[in-house]
Amino acid sequence: MLGTMVASRAVPAQSDAATRTAWIDMARGMAEVSVVTLHIMQAMSNAGLTPPGLFDWWTPVGDMIRMPLMMFIAGLFVEHSLRKGPRDYFKGKLQRVVWPYLIWAHVYQIYWHFNPPPGKPVDMTDVFLTVVHPLSHLWFLQVLFIYYVVIYFLLKRGLWPALAVGLIGALLTPWMLGNNEIQRIPYLFLFFVIGIGFNRILKTRGFPFGPVVGAVLIALAIALPVLITDYFGYSKYLPQALPASIIGVGACLAIARACVHVPVVNRLLALFGKFSLEIYCAHLLFSSQMRRGLIRVFDIHDFWTLFLLSTVAGLAGPIILTLVLRRLGLDVLFEWPKHLFHREKPAQAQSF
Repeated sequence: MLGTMVASRAVPAQSDAATRTAWIDMARGMAEVSVVTLHIMQAMSNAGLTPPGLFDWWTPVGDMIRMPLMMFIAGLFVEHSLRKGPRDYFKGKLQRVVWPYLIWAHVYQIYWHFNPPPGKPVDMTDVFLTVVHPLSHLWFLQVLFIYYVVIYFLLKRGLWPALAVGLIGALLTPWMLGNNEIQRIPYLFLFFVIGIGFNRILKTRGFPFGPVVGAVLIALAIALPVLITDYFGYSKYLPQALPASIIGVGACLAIARACVHVPVVNRLLALFGKFSLEIYCAHLLFSSQMRRGLIRVFDIHDFWTLFLLSTVAGLAGPIILTLVLRRLGLDVLFEWPKHLFHREKPAQAQSF
């Protein structure tokens, strides 16, 4: 798979590169699993199907780690993309981020217009304004593209000024602007920039901590969000949540590196990571339809049965859809339309 080895000295570097790709894919896969399970649990909680206390316990832990981890992973690949030059850099982001954002933001708005969530009607104005104000989870792709544009100019000044901008924004903006949708933009940008810096550490020094530190981070990542929420109240995207988010991201990286050595789990997480964009965009349709089908057709109301089968549908459905579309040459839901006319070998580890 790695090709013929020319010299024995090349073996460690190649092996390390393969391992690094694996654990990064697994970390991305963990983030996608967290997103899918959150949305399923939210829907089931709204329907009164979640066991008392379960959603309340998981929410602060997931909320302080999930999106910071996703932005951190996106930041890992920024400088790799920048080396392609400005034209290819922005072209790639338009094709890989903006295109699926435009497609799927409208898909959800139209879907919800005809199948509105309880108490949340979606009118045609919402459909037309979805590019500016998406009501779905697709806001992540919208904000991510903004980061790609901003970081292109900030990195011309260096990494430290970019980190300073992210930190100042994360500390000050939440107190100046009370809107949660605004608070998350500077907060998550900090983790996007930290991802860029962490990638530099990986290249120069390797992974910075071992299993003992990783175990400590995992324990703190579970305890801190709960303690912060108990003391401060709802703290998502607020400055007091920063320690929990930073530690949580480190804990997830430690788990991902450990999972490299766990059979089956490593393959599943890597698979979810490689199809992260597709899962992120399409999982709601598959998981919600699975849940509704189980309730309406089979009269199943058991939480764990609904939760597990909906999770499988939310993770596997988008992958199957993508593979079928690629097979047919119609993968325009996730890919720039060039694939409709010119077949290309799909990249093994695309990122967004």
